[in-house]
Amino acid sequence: MKNTFFLLLFSTFIISCSQKTLTTMTTDNNINDSLTKKLKLAYDKGAIMGFSVSVVNQKGLIYDKGFGFTDIEQKKEYTSSTTQNIASISKTLIGISLLKAQELGKLNLNDPINKYLPFKIVNPTYPETPILIKHLAYHTSSIIDLDEVYAKSYVLTKNKHAENEGIYDYFNKSETNISLLSFIQNSLTQDGKLYRKDSFSNTKPGEIREYSNIAAALCALVIESATGQDYRSFTKNYILKPLQMNSSGWTAIEIDSTKRSRLFANKKKMIAEYSLITYADGGFLTSSSDLGLFLSELIKGYNGKGKLLNNESYQKLFEKQSFSNNEKTETYGIFNEYRDDFLNVKNNMIGHNGSDPGVFTAMYFNPKTEIGKIVIVNTDTDFTENVWPEIEDIWKYLSNYENSTNK
Repeated sequence: MKNTFFLLLFSTFIISCSQKTLTTMTTDNNINDSLTKKLKLAYDKGAIMGFSVSVVNQKGLIYDKGFGFTDIEQKKEYTSSTTQNIASISKTLIGISLLKAQELGKLNLNDPINKYLPFKIVNPTYPETPILIKHLAYHTSSIIDLDEVYAKSYVLTKNKHAENEGIYDYFNKSETNISLLSFIQNSLTQDGKLYRKDSFSNTKPGEIREYSNIAAALCALVIESATGQDYRSFTKNYILKPLQMNSSGWTAIEIDSTKRSRLFANKKKMIAEYSLITYADGGFLTSSSDLGLFLSELIKGYNGKGKLLNNESYQKLFEKQSFSNNEKTETYGIFNEYRDDFLNVKNNMIGHNGSDPGVFTAMYFNPKTEIGKIVIVNTDTDFTENVWPEIEDIWKYLSNYENSTNK
């Protein structure tokens, strides 16, 4: 999300600009040692403060390790159990939750969203064309992320900061924090304080795909309204508990704070702690180890062996929908994407990636090799030019490891 904003230079104070017991699979120790050495070489480039990786298949964990540090003093090591927010990968939980709610008979993907909301949301250019739940799921709702509106979702945890903590110029003071329901109502209903007509495109709902964080958060709100259960509780009951993702949650009080990483602009400056009002679209807190449980489940679900959803729901989750964009056809499922390359590596993959202040993440699996890879980084990609090359090296080494393991 952060890349949609103009960032100013930063000064001293401001920066602008399976079960829980996943079985460890037996692999050649030489292959594992080789990967560790290569990832250490990537870390030694010095741009990233800390990161972790996991490699899984549908039987369990193959490789899992962290590198670097979680604090500015570089005393606490970043491990595979270190937690932080994972940005837009959080949306993959909306997909599972949406189809679970449909299984429970609480909603239908083809229903209009206004059937469940306590207020009315319409595209003002096409007021007679309803926005359907599936439009939110495929990012075809015609709802747009306006910077001046969506930025209001980023709220500081506290308003006083140390000299080595910086803030983005669009971060908001802690007292501006409101509920997801209030934020959506203020942003997307005609009487809302943040309402803008151009928060909706000039195309009919369902016609054009345009990625929207607010629309994803709205989908979580629809789930909440339809089920009568807080979205955080719903995901805990139907995703986290069944998979025993005990180190994951949506708020700081749900996780072990001693294992949480700070987020960084670079190795000399942290980013002030913040939260997301639209938490469902990017605020999930987890570790690469815990997220590996989820990715392993997705691989099993793709192969008809999942436990969170029935086979029909998993088929719907991964059902391919093609959309044309700038003369290029791209393929998506429900809150997941199909790719044939990522970070300069050719590979067939299904999954999601994410970026937020101080965060880069990627979570994909190969449907042919049935191997999935996760990267979680605690350093911003905009302030140090070597962060991206380092991330590319990490992904390349993981991809080479996948090929070796598959052989």
